[in-house]
Amino acid sequence: MPRIAFVDYFPTHYRRRLYEELARRADADFYFFADQRERWSDPNVPAAWNDGDYRRVELPRYRVAGQAIMPGVAGRLLRGRYDAVIKSPNGKLMLPLIYGAARASRTAFVLWLGMWMHPRSAAHRVSKPMLEGIYRGAGAIVAYGDHIKRFALQTPGVAAEKVFVAGQAVDSDPFEAVHPLRDTQPPEILFIGQFKEFKGLPDLIDAYERVSPSGAHLRLIGGGPMSDWARQRVRMLPGVELVGYRSQAELPAELARARCLVIPSITTALDREPWGVVVNEAMHSGVPVIATDAVGAAAGGLVVDGRNGLVVPERDPTALADAMLRLIRDPELATRMGEAARRDVAAFNYPRMAQAFLDAVQFAIAANARRRHKWTPAKRSGGAH
Repeated sequence: MPRIAFVDYFPTHYRRRLYEELARRADADFYFFADQRERWSDPNVPAAWNDGDYRRVELPRYRVAGQAIMPGVAGRLLRGRYDAVIKSPNGKLMLPLIYGAARASRTAFVLWLGMWMHPRSAAHRVSKPMLEGIYRGAGAIVAYGDHIKRFALQTPGVAAEKVFVAGQAVDSDPFEAVHPLRDTQPPEILFIGQFKEFKGLPDLIDAYERVSPSGAHLRLIGGGPMSDWARQRVRMLPGVELVGYRSQAELPAELARARCLVIPSITTALDREPWGVVVNEAMHSGVPVIATDAVGAAAGGLVVDGRNGLVVPERDPTALADAMLRLIRDPELATRMGEAARRDVAAFNYPRMAQAFLDAVQFAIAANARRRHKWTPAKRSGGAH
């Protein structure tokens, strides 16, 4: 059983069962280097902070130039405590710290990658060579989906055999109990997400203006920096409801009322939707998804156009409106797609996700052992003279 250090930013609710699955299959310690509870609207998050049947290790956290860091993890790697360490690219200080400590201690390093574009800010342009060096130097890469694997393989020197795909999973139980109300009148189009630029809200509202004569309603669940803009934009637009925040426990009931879930995300200079786990939640609920091709769950193969949902080009309100009208006018099509969605999303589960991580860990450990084997005889030979 491999000894693993799993280093992540913050334990979100949809990762708990992944951590538990890994803890059952490996001797794993979990380190969360940023206490970000204040960023969550759900009042249950603080109470659930230590929730979960996995071994969480608490070490001192610090802020350096506004960046979260937990330097004690590096010390544990340097002491040879682990066979492998898993780390995502988040944390401007933590990523180079952990990667450097892994290299220095000859601990197998596994990169958990969710990016499928390099952000185009000045700072990111500077950091791109370092990141690509880590892509090449990592013993293995775990990718959110096939789209992430394709992105990783664009970096010269990254071998395809070291990239493992761990399709994103959610806790399906609350959503599998949903029985969609297909004949709800008026039909409801649902958006769930942050009100941020990359979520594509302007395109969704522009598309809804074309759809509104059909009588369908649009419910917008969430909040964020664009909340004031959204209130002003829909103030004179009938049929749109700004619902605000809904807890995770309330989402199954919201999805049960929806004819479809719409994810209108766009690519910006800083963001492209890595996956969109609400897509999984909708599909487990039997609700078809309309997604743009800038949504990871569509690019990664979960949302299949014409089978379990509809995929449209990003930044195309007309195509988005046509897709919504298609499901609004044809509830039987929505039903068929929703049933296919339930079948297809079943493959995106925590056991398979955890196994991809463990396959990557074993690959990285084996590669690490081969490198050590090559290094050790040379060192001994040099010392004999």
